[in-house]
Amino acid sequence: MKKTTLTLALLGCCSTAVLAQEASLGSEEALLQQQLDNLRQQLIQQNQQLHQLQNQLVTSQAPVQTIDSSTRASGERHDPAPSRSTEDLLLEQHNVFDRKFSLDFGVSYAYYDRKQLLLRGLVVYDAIFLGKIDTDRIRSHQWTADITGRYTFNDRWQAELKIPYIYRYMDFNAADDKNLTTVASIKDGDIGDISAAVYYRLLTETNSRPDLVWNLRATAPTGRDPFGIPNTPNANTNLNDVPSKLATGTGLWGLSTGFSAVKTVDPAILFASFDYSHYLKGSFDDISAGKQQPGDVQLGDSFGYGLGIAFALSERLSLSLNFNQSFSLEAKQTDGNNNLIKVPGSNGNSATMGMGVTWAIDDNLSMVVNWAAGLTQDAPDYVVGIRLPYRF
Repeated sequence: MKKTTLTLALLGCCSTAVLAQEASLGSEEALLQQQLDNLRQQLIQQNQQLHQLQNQLVTSQAPVQTIDSSTRASGERHDPAPSRSTEDLLLEQHNVFDRKFSLDFGVSYAYYDRKQLLLRGLVVYDAIFLGKIDTDRIRSHQWTADITGRYTFNDRWQAELKIPYIYRYMDFNAADDKNLTTVASIKDGDIGDISAAVYYRLLTETNSRPDLVWNLRATAPTGRDPFGIPNTPNANTNLNDVPSKLATGTGLWGLSTGFSAVKTVDPAILFASFDYSHYLKGSFDDISAGKQQPGDVQLGDSFGYGLGIAFALSERLSLSLNFNQSFSLEAKQTDGNNNLIKVPGSNGNSATMGMGVTWAIDDNLSMVVNWAAGLTQDAPDYVVGIRLPYRF
């Protein structure tokens, strides 16, 4: 009986321990289940926060896209960016404000050929000429090398400095009284007139208006002036006007201002310009051909315009056509009574028709080839030039 009672007590204790252990395991499972539920809840909350942040990001980007869309709708050319060929065209015919600094080296050649018919005799009844006809001829070759630096302050302002060097070679042919042709040649070179300019972008291009830039330029008389240069003595009296040196500058301070405009009409680019120049009066010890005649000189004001159209043939190649014309008023100089009078025949009209090709060699260096034909007597017969702009 006692054994049976002891056995039952042991069984009760074991069952109690088992139940206690099961209860402990159940509480641990419940705790783990609660922790798992908490982690799931945190994950759900984090996913919700992630979606909210994504929605906020999309919402914050929506006004920018709207502005870009409205900007493109209004004609602003921000997207896509202009190709290198278009950028080279704008730099050549207009201005580009997206490069901090650029250095431009150029060389050009201009040729002039002038024939002058001299009538030495008498015209009868406005039709019959009695006397001798002589033909004078002047041929001029001019090479110009210049280096131009441009610094861009921001998307509105830009400054420029240009330093030229001019080399000239001239042939003079004239017949003397015995109908014998005499030839005289002269060649000379020196630095030209240095100029500095500032550019300001007034308007950016839209669908209804072009890109408009205003410029102001000052030119210093650093070149050799044409006043007081003595003529070369010659037995042929018809060649008494051959100078002993050649001028490479005007000898006067000059100021000029103007506007340039560019409008994109896909696939073409239209450009136009207008400029006005004024020269200040200068005093010289000799304004004759070496006769020591002091006096004042003031070149006539000039104004001109240019029109053109260009096509971007590819990402790196473009072609342009242009027409330029300038008019200059008569110059003035002092007479024997120190009165400033106009010099007859000193006004001019120069018009050229030209073509240009730009090629972007790499991301910084380009090559621009230009040529132009003169359409008036005051313009050169033709001009050929090459430029190598490098943008940093």
